[in-house]
Amino acid sequence: MTTDGDNTPDPTPDEPAPSFRSALRRLRRAATEAASAGAEEARKLAETARPEIERRAQQARAAAEAARPRVEQKARDAADYVREHQDEIVDASKRGASVAASGAARAVTPGPLRPAIDAMERELRTPAEFPEADEPSEESVTAPPPPDSDAPDRP
Repeated sequence: MTTDGDNTPDPTPDEPAPSFRSALRRLRRAATEAASAGAEEARKLAETARPEIERRAQQARAAAEAARPRVEQKARDAADYVREHQDEIVDASKRGASVAASGAARAVTPGPLRPAIDAMERELRTPAEFPEADEPSEESVTAPPPPDSDAPDRP
């Protein structure tokens, strides 16, 4: 007679109940047998799958070899493009960094202080970027030309 689906027979009145130690030994033995069977099944599956895995690996190697010339050509094209447009790339990256830094500074600066920060930023810029912020131009320093003698006088 069994209880609740387990395979251990109920102890009969003249037979003593199994001890905890013997139950533990039986459980350990069953786990070892199950692990052995599982390991053997896994080994058989791995051996069965090995030819397919090797075939797929060979396909991947062949595809990589076939693609190699195109990839190398595209890498050379990219390097040539960078060499040809290096100045533009550097300028664009500088502008991008400047915009990002300016945006970050504006984000953390309280509203009333932003005009002061903007003025300091303009002051620190190089003359090439803001020539009008430097010294006055030569035209503004020279005296205005004398009026033309041929021009009629305005009343």
